[in-house]
Amino acid sequence: MVWLNYNSMGFIDVALRSLGSFLNLDFDGYELVVDNASSDGSFERIKKFIEEKRPGGVRVKVVRNERNLGYAGGMNVGWEARDPDSKYVAFVNNDLIPTPQSLTKLIEYMEGDEKIAATNGLIKYPDGKTIYAAGWAVDDILTGIGVCNGRGLADCSTVDKPHLVTYADGSYMVVRVSAIKAVGFDGKPFINETFLYADDALLGIRLWNLGYSSYYVPVEAGIHHASLTTKSTGFIRYYPIRAKFIMYAMIRTSHNNVLPIYHARIKWSSWLLCNAGLGQYCTMYKAVTDGWELGMRFRNRYGFLDLNKAPHIKLPTYVVMAHVFFPIRSTFLRNRFVTHDDLMLDELG
Repeated sequence: MVWLNYNSMGFIDVALRSLGSFLNLDFDGYELVVDNASSDGSFERIKKFIEEKRPGGVRVKVVRNERNLGYAGGMNVGWEARDPDSKYVAFVNNDLIPTPQSLTKLIEYMEGDEKIAATNGLIKYPDGKTIYAAGWAVDDILTGIGVCNGRGLADCSTVDKPHLVTYADGSYMVVRVSAIKAVGFDGKPFINETFLYADDALLGIRLWNLGYSSYYVPVEAGIHHASLTTKSTGFIRYYPIRAKFIMYAMIRTSHNNVLPIYHARIKWSSWLLCNAGLGQYCTMYKAVTDGWELGMRFRNRYGFLDLNKAPHIKLPTYVVMAHVFFPIRSTFLRNRFVTHDDLMLDELG
C-alpha cells in the first residue's frame, strides 16, 4: 500500500486519522509511506505517529523523496519500493479515511477475474452521507465526472452492484501488479510528468485499451476530505487545466476532428486576455500550452489512447459543438449527475 503525504500540517488531524485507519485495516499485509519532501514538519509528525501507533504485526517502510514529485511521481516511487512478491498495490491519499474491511473486500472481488486491473469502492464526503465517487466516468469531450457525485445513496440506483467505470478513483485505488507490469506506462502505473491530475484517468483508459478493465465495487471504502493538499498549495488553479489539455492531445474520441479547434480557441483567447492585464488568464494560457505539449510528447511515446475502447459517456453532437465553438464554461458538464447506467462501451474488436 502506498500512502502519500505532502505538507499536511494544515490538516494533520485528518492525515493521522487516515494513516491510523490504514495501519489498522483488517488485512494481512504491510504499509508503505511515501513523503514528497514535506517542509512543514508533517513528515516528522508522521514518523513519530508510526513509531508510537504501529500495530505489532504491521510492517512499515518509509520513503522520503528529495523533492515533491506530485501524485504521479510519488506513487511511482512507492510502486518501485513495493514488496516484490505483492499481487496487489493500493494507492491512497493522506486525506482518505478507510473502512476496516475495505481493502480485503476489494481484493476479494478482483480475485474473481484476472482481467480486472483496477478497482475502487464507494467513497463519501466527510458528512458520511453524500457520495464523492462510485468510480469515475469520462465523456466525449474528456470531462471527468465522479459517478453519483454529490448525491445520497437513495438517489444513486446503481450504487449497490458492481459496474465497469472509465477509471478507478486515485484517492483509494487498488491495482493488480501483473497488469500494471504488463501494460502500464513503462511498467509503472502513472506517467511521472503528469504530476497532478489526469494520472488515474490515463491509467484507466490505457488499461481498457490494452485488454484490462476498471470496476466500481459496492464496498463502503471510506471518507474523502477531498483536495486538502492541493487547496493548500494553489496547485488547483493550474494543474486541472493542464491535465485536461494533456488528455485532449493524447486521447482519441468520436469528436477528434473538432477538439483541436477548442484547444486553439482557449489558447489564443487566454493569451489575449493575459496580455490585456488579466493575470488569471496568464495561468490558463500556461496550463493550456504546457498541457498540450506534454500530451503530444506522451502520445509520441505511448501512442494514442482511444476513449471508445473504454466505458464512457456519449454526448449529443450539439453539446460538443457548443463546447468547442462558444465561450461556455464546462462547469455544468462537470457537475451533472451521472450513474453507471450512463456509461457506454463500444466493442471495437
